[in-house]
Amino acid sequence: MRTHDFYEETLALTKELVAIPSLNNSDGERTIALHMAEWLRKLPYFAAHPNQVIVSPLKNDPWNRVNTIAIAFGEKSDSKRTIILHGHCDTVWVDDYGPIKEYAFDCDALPEKIKAITENPEVLADIASGEWLFGRGASDMKCGDAVNLSLMKYFTEHLDCFDGNLIFMTNPVEENQHTGIIDSLDVLEQLRDQYGLEYKMAMNTDFISPAFPGDTAHYFHAGAVGKILPCFYIIGKPTHAGQSYEGFSASMAAAEIVRNMDLRAEFCDVYNNEYTMPPTVLKLKDLKPAYDVQTTFEAFVYFNYFIHNMEMDDIFKRLKGVAQEAMDYVNRYTDQQYKLYCAKTGDQYRPVHYDTQVLDYSQLYQQAKSIKPDVDQEIDEITSKAMAANLDRRELTLQIVQHLAAVCNILTPTVVVFLAPPYCPRNTLKREIPQEREILDEVTQLLGELGQELGEELKMMQFFPVLTDSSYLKLDDTDASVDTLVNNLPNMKGFYNVPVDQIKRLNIPALNFGCHGKDAHKWTERVHKEYTFRKLPYIMLKTLEKYLIQ
Repeated sequence: MRTHDFYEETLALTKELVAIPSLNNSDGERTIALHMAEWLRKLPYFAAHPNQVIVSPLKNDPWNRVNTIAIAFGEKSDSKRTIILHGHCDTVWVDDYGPIKEYAFDCDALPEKIKAITENPEVLADIASGEWLFGRGASDMKCGDAVNLSLMKYFTEHLDCFDGNLIFMTNPVEENQHTGIIDSLDVLEQLRDQYGLEYKMAMNTDFISPAFPGDTAHYFHAGAVGKILPCFYIIGKPTHAGQSYEGFSASMAAAEIVRNMDLRAEFCDVYNNEYTMPPTVLKLKDLKPAYDVQTTFEAFVYFNYFIHNMEMDDIFKRLKGVAQEAMDYVNRYTDQQYKLYCAKTGDQYRPVHYDTQVLDYSQLYQQAKSIKPDVDQEIDEITSKAMAANLDRRELTLQIVQHLAAVCNILTPTVVVFLAPPYCPRNTLKREIPQEREILDEVTQLLGELGQELGEELKMMQFFPVLTDSSYLKLDDTDASVDTLVNNLPNMKGFYNVPVDQIKRLNIPALNFGCHGKDAHKWTERVHKEYTFRKLPYIMLKTLEKYLIQ
């Protein structure tokens, strides 16, 4: 097929989209999705087929946000093969821009404003080069939406050349709860059933960045890293600060859990020689409501935990092992220090030791259920009140766990291990599965050929290394692993019902064809113009031609 230069159109479209503030949890997310729907409807093809541009409201959404989805059918044959182009339309907020915040959405004016307040040599060099476009969302990821819109326009102008079909999709709420892509699955499943579609792959255009200073490679990803949020609720044995050796310190246990897990390289998951980042503590607090001289009774810790290949059962064994080690350490350390204290004071030493236990949520729930058969109704009431108050979802799950611990009248020092939102499924194309190996090899070979043609290093990796909506298009966990997840995320189906069965039914290979940017979520966020607006659309078009021209 003929070549096509997408540069001017995608550059102009990116500026147009950046100029529409679409901050996560704001009206702007709806505004920008509707803007893209109107842009599509003005194309001749969609003007003639307006019902093929679908604006789908999110369920029970406080901001009335919508997904915009459009489908076009190739006319060379009646092939059912279909590719999805998708990206998210929300951005993080702009407070980090400080005194130049009002220019965060003005791609033309922003560089000069940045120059006035930074001495960063790399940023200044990128401004001077004229090769980078600055602005909130320029990299993450309105440039990707622009590329996808331009490719959809090109496709509708050349329908007679294509055998298969193309779907454009933009989703809100990617920057936190991923409810946009989750709710879009209903539409994708409906379209599949209505038209008998065969989803060959989904191509996300989320940003990629240099892996290290001076890195010039451009990365493509055959899957998405998984993420869970493991939580530890610690019950101690409080005592007066004047009798401190008589208690069991929940705070010390929490600190020891953090010491044993935070940044622990041994806990990095690996698949095909690609490693996740290690667990990272995101919150650590005791639950004392006010000052007094009683030692703390409860503490709460949770971690970011990335996954490439591990099953949930194995992860929970690891988490419970860390918890038990922490409890054993508190017993051991308290006894050792008391023995030293007695040696100094001459007090009579008696060994200090408490029986301890570590439970996962499913075990705690079963205990509570056996004591109070109607406990599910109480869990639903806690959930409803918390949702009505817009309580943080991590705190909601903690409230449920605390209630069940009270039902069970737990007096023994205890750690309850459980999960809280968000949950991002892991997926990748695996060589052990012939159909997936075929796509992986074909795309990798194509990238090698195009890299030589374009003078670029195009590298295929297994996992997009940070969180992405692509997680919700394919799920690699076994049924047993999913059961462990669902049984240990309190009332998951009641307030955070990730449709794991639907994801498995769709099972869409999810690849990332990333725009090339720097400093996403920073006030120096920027995207490389030549690669993103000229070379990447060409690479993606060649991929579409490979799979949609038979």
